[in-house]
Amino acid sequence: MFSVISLYGICHLILGILCCIMKSCSKSYVPDNIYVKMFYINPYLVLTIHMIYKIFTLKHEHCDFHHICYGGVEKMHYNSIVYDTYNGCLDSSSIGDVINDYYEIHEDDSAYCGETEYGCCHIENKCETSYEFNMNFTEYQKYYILKDDGRHGVINTYITKNNPSGDNCLTHLDYIDFYEDHQIHNVLMIYLLVFDWYILFYTVLICCNCCKDKHTFEQVEQGNV
Repeated sequence: MFSVISLYGICHLILGILCCIMKSCSKSYVPDNIYVKMFYINPYLVLTIHMIYKIFTLKHEHCDFHHICYGGVEKMHYNSIVYDTYNGCLDSSSIGDVINDYYEIHEDDSAYCGETEYGCCHIENKCETSYEFNMNFTEYQKYYILKDDGRHGVINTYITKNNPSGDNCLTHLDYIDFYEDHQIHNVLMIYLLVFDWYILFYTVLICCNCCKDKHTFEQVEQGNV
């Protein structure tokens, strides 16, 4: 995964360069007073404080999510997905939150997938839960295989299957990739919003200055008549 801390630094540098370019290009249109300077400096200053706070508080972690498991005589064996994160490792509870976040972003008519021909996509959460509770194979079999026909530990993703085998259903790796990408997306959105603010700020100043010059020109024209 691309370092979120590095991304903060790169975005901050790019925003600073763009702000300098905009300030230089619009210098003749922007009035030189303390209020304008405050509106210009404060957003970047707040963003700088936010970046420094994140650099010192974000914790880089190497994580494992146990998505495949099988039992021996008693001991459980696990296969896991290894990934990096700055938002904390996923567990059997938080993976459900990621699935909900994905659904909210890509929401369509899938809420009614249960009424479709092939039904909804499901994803198992049994192995991660088993790992967290250190279950042996007997306990795993009791709770997740024999009880209620194995329906425990299965999450409905509310994605409509495109065929009986559900070739379009997302895997654990897909949701983990979404979780990692979402962290990068959040950083980019912060800087894009601040950049939009600067564009709006300079646009308003330039328009006000142009209107003021036009009004002054009309007064001079009327005075010469």
